Amino acid sequence: MNLIDVLIQQHRDAEALFEAWRRAPDEEKPELCLRLAEALTMHSTIEERWVYPVARTVVAGPRIDFAVEEHGEMTQLLSELLSVRHDARRREATLRQLEAVAAQHMAEEEREILPRLRQMDSGAFGLSSAEIVRSASDARREAMRQLEASAPP
Repeated sequence: MNLIDVLIQQHRDAEALFEAWRRAPDEEKPELCLRLAEALTMHSTIEERWVYPVARTVVAGPRIDFAVEEHGEMTQLLSELLSVRHDARRREATLRQLEAVAAQHMAEEEREILPRLRQMDSGAFGLSSAEIVRSASDARREAMRQLEASAPP
């Protein structure tokens, strides 16, 4: 599977986690919040470290800068979500905000960025898809520790 296919699959996985969250009983929602944070953190890591630097060479205008800003907004919401995951009311509001930002980001990315990158040689990213996923998985663990440490009280 090439890297663009991996990213699109991660989008579908995130959508499935949001859907699972909507259907889950309250006692399962804190764990789903963690799973969602891990999935989105891994995805953002891949994009920011490997995809966006290459994308800047083929996507004109401020689109990549805007995508990075959206990642920042999602990171802030993920940190908040982790801190409120046991408070049903606050968790619901935060998750709805996160879902709106993530849905917009994924749709724009699939429409404006990923199609242009699909034509690139896989070597343009510096590592194979499997190597990138492995490296991002390691980075995700550290990012999750940082998210939990920065979570508002």
